[in-house]
Amino acid sequence: MTSANRVAGDRAAPDRGIDGDMGAVIDLAQPLQLELACQEAPDGKVTVRLRGELDIATADQAYSYLRDVVDNPGGPVLMNLSELTFCDAAGLGVLARVAGHARRSGRPLTMTAARPALLRIMHITGLDEAFPEVRNRALSVIRLPRQARAAGLG
Repeated sequence: MTSANRVAGDRAAPDRGIDGDMGAVIDLAQPLQLELACQEAPDGKVTVRLRGELDIATADQAYSYLRDVVDNPGGPVLMNLSELTFCDAAGLGVLARVAGHARRSGRPLTMTAARPALLRIMHITGLDEAFPEVRNRALSVIRLPRQARAAGLG
């Protein structure tokens, strides 16, 4: 069972619920909402579900929550993005910062079920290097501006 708390303003802290579940809802404006839920399996694997919009309004709180998940003892962390409906540059920054924090902490972090539009922007920005599991051969044909300049085409 996953618990969730509603928080407003500039704070969202994970709340330990029953069975080690954590949850938080960042609700800053009606259409701008992000729900974060964390569940630890008996084998120690941790799954974090992101639901809603990861953007400039929710980025700081989302990073704090995800950093706390990585810092808690446990097994590998899996971020399930199947219900993430929007992600702007600030949201991409959160994903990059969390990946870096997990790497420095020695905690495996992977991503799953990201939507094609998010995968494409991750490829364009190079963020897919932090999450090799999301690399897609079909996206590798996209010529990035930095690649075009390096090839002398731009």
